[in-house]
Amino acid sequence: MYPKEYINCDQEPIHICGEVQEYGYLIGTKDSKITFYSENILELFSLDSKSVLGQSVEVLFDELKLDINWDNFSNNQELAIQHITFEQEDYTLSIHNNKGFTFYEIEKVKPNHKINKEYQAVQNILKNSNDENIWKVLLKEIQEIIDFDRAMIYQFLYDGSGEVIEESVKPGLESYLHLHYPESDIPAQARALYLKNTVRITSHVSGKTYPIFGIQKEEIDLTYSVTRSSSPIHRQYLKNAGVESSFSTSIIVNGQLWGLVACQNAEPKHLDLQSRLLVETLTRTSANAYGSYRALETLEEYQRINLNNISLRQNLLNEDHFEKSLKNNIDDIMNTCYAEGMIIKINNEILTHGNVPNHSDIQKIIQWSKDNEQDFVENIFISNTFCKTSNLQLDNSELSCGIIISVLASKTSDMLIWLRKEQNQKIKWAGKPEKGTVSEIKDGVEIIKFSPRTSFEVWKEYVKDTSMPWKIKEIESAKWITSVILKASHTKSSQIQDLNNQLKELNAELDSFSYTISHDLNTPLTVIKLNAQLMKRGFDPEEKSSQFLNTIITQVDSMSDMIKNVLELSKIKKSEIELKSIEVNSLINQLAEDSKISFDSPNTEVIIENTPEVLGDPTMVYQVFGNVIGNAIKYSSKSLKPKVRIIGEVDEYEVIYKISDNGIGIDKQDEDKMFKIFSRMSNAKSFKGNGVGLNIVHHLMEKMGGQISYESESGKGTTFILKFQKPDYDFSIS
Repeated sequence: MYPKEYINCDQEPIHICGEVQEYGYLIGTKDSKITFYSENILELFSLDSKSVLGQSVEVLFDELKLDINWDNFSNNQELAIQHITFEQEDYTLSIHNNKGFTFYEIEKVKPNHKINKEYQAVQNILKNSNDENIWKVLLKEIQEIIDFDRAMIYQFLYDGSGEVIEESVKPGLESYLHLHYPESDIPAQARALYLKNTVRITSHVSGKTYPIFGIQKEEIDLTYSVTRSSSPIHRQYLKNAGVESSFSTSIIVNGQLWGLVACQNAEPKHLDLQSRLLVETLTRTSANAYGSYRALETLEEYQRINLNNISLRQNLLNEDHFEKSLKNNIDDIMNTCYAEGMIIKINNEILTHGNVPNHSDIQKIIQWSKDNEQDFVENIFISNTFCKTSNLQLDNSELSCGIIISVLASKTSDMLIWLRKEQNQKIKWAGKPEKGTVSEIKDGVEIIKFSPRTSFEVWKEYVKDTSMPWKIKEIESAKWITSVILKASHTKSSQIQDLNNQLKELNAELDSFSYTISHDLNTPLTVIKLNAQLMKRGFDPEEKSSQFLNTIITQVDSMSDMIKNVLELSKIKKSEIELKSIEVNSLINQLAEDSKISFDSPNTEVIIENTPEVLGDPTMVYQVFGNVIGNAIKYSSKSLKPKVRIIGEVDEYEVIYKISDNGIGIDKQDEDKMFKIFSRMSNAKSFKGNGVGLNIVHHLMEKMGGQISYESESGKGTTFILKFQKPDYDFSIS
């Protein structure tokens, strides 16, 4: 057994093959001295191998009576091309320099060359092509020049694979239009070479090649050579495809390898240098025109996006409530990136729009984002295979194959998530994209090479777990929207901070006013009440004067209660409390009985079920339950069969009490003033009250780290929901 070494296609050093094709002849020099040459140069010029190496190239060419223009020379990779004549035959001489060597490459000019068509072909492309048909026009002009069996426009896709998007094929041959080819057919190092040397031809796939003599082939970089032989793997690939001649030129758009003009012929066929350069000129012309069309389209698209984004930014800033502004504009935010679903996580609220997965999946995606945020690039993550690569077990994975996650700020769970669904695309491949292997023994090591495909029969693949890829402009839009939302949020935060500062000053003034007014009002109110009580003694209880005095006494008591409540509210804001576990069963039972007496409702049925302990301040808990239970009994007291139900329950994080009644309920028009001070419901005028109690309860619950809310329907009763912290915790709140 020999040790094994695997060589894949993308490891093949195709730029140092050490051979030229039979149509070309190569001489390489260093400091004008011939350092290497192709074997066939000896036959062309009838030379002895011993007389070539080390000789001055200028002397050699002079002896051969070649009329060389030494002013038309190249000191870099760009070709310097001139025409020469040898023994009454026309040749082209191309010169370039690479890594210290100067390359002289010679090939014969074919008769009846169609160089006179160049100007007309360029004009046809410029005049007759547009954004939609430019590649069709290009292929027509190319086929006029080269007349191959098949000419194709091959576009590289985002993953390195390619697709035939246009073709010109002779009658009777199979169409390759819209067939896909795997990335391994043109591996990365080949694509890199195509960007440097844009024109390639294999005139005779099965033909003879000539080795280069003089120095080791690894020292001769043939990247920019015009006569370099194709790699053995590539030649075998062409043979397997039934091709004996192959010609291609690179389509370069905005400096990137966009695709290829790929031409194939069943029989050997050579194109001389002038024809190849003419095709390259036409291809460059078309690529530049295509780039211009796309640039104009992109500019118009960015102008549209910018106008939409400006409008969106204004809309976000115009709303008083930031979360509300995001909800109102979520459709525009989603469409900015041409997404199909949108999730916004902001301030513990989740907003959704379009095609989004269920709540469980959304929570998993958000948690995954929090866990992997450190791997995001500039707080953004982009994928079109998320449901496959994230390893999440999602119920609706097909809705989140494509995803852009933009974290609004580090150390926060606020984020924007754009979604695209699975594309359900059927791809036709030119043969199943897989390879066999061949091996050979070299220097005691078994070299195993992956051989090219032998079958090109159409093979269909159904793409799963993949969405359409995100375009650059869509990714940039996501970044821009994130920036806009952060700025809008910052603006709102600044405005809120300013308002908070103003409110703090106002609250301080109100607190001071509360203490002052209580002192100043309580004394005259006490005097008024005492005088009214004294005057009442002189009248019969049935007289109107006595009734007037009763009204005065009642109103004075009401005003005293209001002043007391205002002072109580001020104390709540200033006080420091210590939370502890409180047993509330006896408290609730006693408050229920006291309230039935206070509101003269002895027939009210009070049902008390399950009274778990709560975490709170004893005085505050007493005030909370007293107010809410009292309200329930008061506002149901005029019902035919008044009933109040009190039930407590414990969940993972909190203790929840629900206090329900069958009283007058709360009208929808009063929803926004439920917890505002001095606000009374429109249907509560027949009940005694001053609109302060629930405001106090609201502040008390916040002070204890809890929450109060309600559910109600006018005429059908109300349920108040009190959420306390669980008694597992023990800490102070100020």
